[in-house]
Amino acid sequence: MSSTYRLLCISHDPALLEGEYVSSVEAEAAVATGVQGHQQCDLLIGRYSYPLVEVGCPASKYQPADLRCLHSKTMWVDSVWLRLLAAAQQSDDEHLTAAAAPFDRGCWAWERLRRLRDELGFTVRG
Repeated sequence: MSSTYRLLCISHDPALLEGEYVSSVEAEAAVATGVQGHQQCDLLIGRYSYPLVEVGCPASKYQPADLRCLHSKTMWVDSVWLRLLAAAQQSDDEHLTAAAAPFDRGCWAWERLRRLRDELGFTVRG
């Protein structure tokens, strides 16, 4: 099954899709060299086999300085896991929100996930 890679600009709400690439290497190179109109933006990489199947958080050196992501290469996460995390972050169950709390200080903070809601296919409560 072939995949398509798109950049997800999550400095916008909801996230904007930018470009289309045939490999993760090509998408990562686009983030590294900068995307016109999105030089200071928070960018993620989406891998689509329609629907979105994975999201990659690029290396920290390509991220805005105020993010707390600290990794030297793109970190990929399955979109199903991100949907579960978003559900836990919005849950009324204190055990679920407590389990999700550590993720709110890194790559998958609620604010980033909330902006990905259309791509991940969930609704923001309240």
